[in-house]
Amino acid sequence: MQIEKFRVPILLIILFVFSFPCLASPQAASATRRRQILLLENWLLSHRGAESGLPISHVGDPRFRDWCFTYDAAVAALAFIAVNRSGEAARIIDFYINTPHVYRLGGIIEAVAAVPPYRVHDWSVRTGANIWLGLASYHLFKSTHGKKYLAFAARIADFAVGLQDHLYTSRTYGGITVGPKGDPANDKDQHFDYDSQMPGFDQVYSTEATVDAFALFDMLGSEPGMVRFRAARDRCLGWLKKVAWNPVDKRFNRGFHQEPDYAVATDIHAWAISALGVARLDTMEPGATDRMIRFVEEKCQSTVSYRLPNGRRISVKGFDFVDHGALLHYQRPPLVSPEWTFQMANAYQRLRDDFKAMGETGKAHLYAQKRKDLLAQMMGMASIQGDAAGFPYSTLDGASIGHEHDTPAKGSLSMIGATYGILALAGYDPLRAPRAGRNK
Repeated sequence: MQIEKFRVPILLIILFVFSFPCLASPQAASATRRRQILLLENWLLSHRGAESGLPISHVGDPRFRDWCFTYDAAVAALAFIAVNRSGEAARIIDFYINTPHVYRLGGIIEAVAAVPPYRVHDWSVRTGANIWLGLASYHLFKSTHGKKYLAFAARIADFAVGLQDHLYTSRTYGGITVGPKGDPANDKDQHFDYDSQMPGFDQVYSTEATVDAFALFDMLGSEPGMVRFRAARDRCLGWLKKVAWNPVDKRFNRGFHQEPDYAVATDIHAWAISALGVARLDTMEPGATDRMIRFVEEKCQSTVSYRLPNGRRISVKGFDFVDHGALLHYQRPPLVSPEWTFQMANAYQRLRDDFKAMGETGKAHLYAQKRKDLLAQMMGMASIQGDAAGFPYSTLDGASIGHEHDTPAKGSLSMIGATYGILALAGYDPLRAPRAGRNK
């Protein structure tokens, strides 16, 4: 009955919002953006554990029926903060603070069920997911002034510091590993694919984790009594300059294991822009920011055909998980990821803000328009279900991501697209300090 009651206005909203994404009037554009956010917000509220508040990561894929990945939970909490629902964000963070069996090896495990009894789905402990939970807790602290959230963020940051290479003469000095060393009684523990023949998480230094850690250390280092994180932040920056930066391609390598890992991961470039900004990036080499953006746009951006659930085909322009050169190896055509494309939209926002502050109004306008265009592209592929809107994990089902995993099954929708959609539309960038991360 409730759906019937609101069918007409919701359909009118959908027609208005998704048929006319680019409007001339700033007031009309703002109203459209608020309606789009509301539809995505309703998706988050409708697909989660009723008691825990934890999001269900992949809706419609039977392999992940009640799974909640820790990273997805962190980003969902951030999305709730972005729409001024700090109470909903607190439910998520409180779950991790108060649930003993999610802790292991000094950190928090990768995935649990979103519903009681919250059984463990993935025992592995990864630095990136932990740091994102720390970022969410820090943003929640700034939103609510709850001291326990600052303490939880610092606890996670200390965990990450423990995974940083502190040996000054080491080739990987300052880098952060993918995760801690596993249980010695299990030779498969904390190895990629739970395969003892694959590298252990503690043997691989991750550009993604180091960028994430830089952001968390930088935020916490501004808090009274937490200056210890400033040195860890500076070590991260040194590793990104000396090890991760690829001076030939003018972009970041994925990481380091015995030798540099030259694979391209689109997200680390978006996140590096958001976390570091133009001034720090250009210390890698003069003009590094412009060159890196050019590389990502030329090598990782594609226009693909996507079939909506209603059968209609549309053209979508966005970003893949990998560069075009890797597609032959993974034996698939280009795809578009809503999550990683929304991340690029936030990166464009950071570029707009930085260049505007530098007085380079032409570049500021260019990146503002690029952000606007990306948002319009992504919102055109949203799937409407009643008064909510969600996204597939990507435009291809069951396809290799190129970074360990495959995309979910056909017909499924993933929480991470809706959460990043909210963040991008609201102009809330988790990798920037809370005040700086808002798009006014």
